[in-house]
Amino acid sequence: MIPEDRWSERAARVSFWSLNLGLGWMVFVSLFPLGILQLFESVNHGYYEARTLAFLTNPTNKMLEWLRLPGDLVFIIGGVLPLLYLCWLGVWHRGRPAVDPDLRAGTLFTTTPS
Repeated sequence: MIPEDRWSERAARVSFWSLNLGLGWMVFVSLFPLGILQLFESVNHGYYEARTLAFLTNPTNKMLEWLRLPGDLVFIIGGVLPLLYLCWLGVWHRGRPAVDPDLRAGTLFTTTPS
């Protein structure tokens, strides 16, 4: 969709790595540890206790949720913004589709005379 001279390989590379690194950060620094803590709470005190507001808002969980922020920023700034730029390039530099001159408007099939 984007002409080769307008394509930004650097933006695609930055977007790819930022999306993956940001997602990895979110998973391994925040979501995985929170899941382990909630599993531990569920096994020791029951499923209901692991879902209460008191457990979900305890200081350890709040800290782990804030530790997710750098991964979110890398994901959004380094991954989503360059991807949006590439999408904008695709829309801005789109070419006209090639049309076969033998086809007429509204013709779906062509047949050869027998």
